[in-house]
Amino acid sequence: MRALVIQTAFLGDMILTLPLLDLLRSSGVSSHLAVMASPAGARLLETQNVADPIIEFDKREADSGPAGTLRVARAAREFGADAVLVPHRSFRSAAIAAMTGAPRRIGFDESGGRALLTETIAYRAHGHEIERVASLATALDVPFPDGRIPFRVVVPEDAARRLEQRLDQESRQFSGERSGRMAVLAPGSRWATKRWPADRFASLADALVSDGLAVALAGGDDDREVAAHVVSRARVDVLDLTGRLDVGEWVALVDRASVVVSNDSAAAHVAAGVGVPVVAIFGPTVPAQGYAPYSDRARIVASELDCRPCGRHGSDSCPLGTLQCMTDVSADEVRGEVLALLEDSPH
Repeated sequence: MRALVIQTAFLGDMILTLPLLDLLRSSGVSSHLAVMASPAGARLLETQNVADPIIEFDKREADSGPAGTLRVARAAREFGADAVLVPHRSFRSAAIAAMTGAPRRIGFDESGGRALLTETIAYRAHGHEIERVASLATALDVPFPDGRIPFRVVVPEDAARRLEQRLDQESRQFSGERSGRMAVLAPGSRWATKRWPADRFASLADALVSDGLAVALAGGDDDREVAAHVVSRARVDVLDLTGRLDVGEWVALVDRASVVVSNDSAAAHVAAGVGVPVVAIFGPTVPAQGYAPYSDRARIVASELDCRPCGRHGSDSCPLGTLQCMTDVSADEVRGEVLALLEDSPH
């Protein structure tokens, strides 16, 4: 069977789709597996060796108009899928699935384009997103694993070597002794309301350096500004690699960390996928929505407010104008969870 998975949401969503791809490959149900992904998702998939071809859909830029949608639909049709799985719940994704001409088009019953699908799976609002997405494979008679779904993010060996060379060149604190502990902080997020304040990340960096850890910042190009604010407010030396690593090197950096501190964003999911302890800071969202790090080595820090959650994901501004869900979380709270994780899993 030739299967196509359409997941054109954010990078974090693609990370949480990896277990579905692994199930399709390991079960033998799909002899050929293709994925349609955003540019960031495509770069991640290129490091994971789980799909070929990867159809890149730059829906917010180069492919934002009808011509772009038709282009990727033609590419998907040329693949000749027997089944299309659509974890992304948008009308456009379902429409592209329909345009492929595939006889089976499988998605969720909450999809905006469910009328264009041939089969739907119940969307379990209170499950984890990894388990929800992986459940689509059951429509193809792939056995659903008991307990936790296998989840791993592969660290490319060549990217790990490039990262080590970069760390050696950029800072003495990362050269020589390889057993030294490092905290990777990820202060960015696509949504402004999901960003813990930069001054809190700076205070955390100061505290963790005093605890004997080196601190590095990581994120994409869009996170450069918030990372610069963290660096300017910190009283200690922080290695800012934000926007300076490719996706493989970013994964390798997370893998090299002793602990990761992240907003509710992609870095938290990478940490879970490589088995690194992670502290995730939640504000407008809550873990019950299904996006907590899928790991036994994760801690959640959040305030207890009646207004949470205020939506399915973050937004560009707080509906109440306070952002109290984030400002209520102190650097001391996060530091305490970091130290507890390090004590439980020395690295």
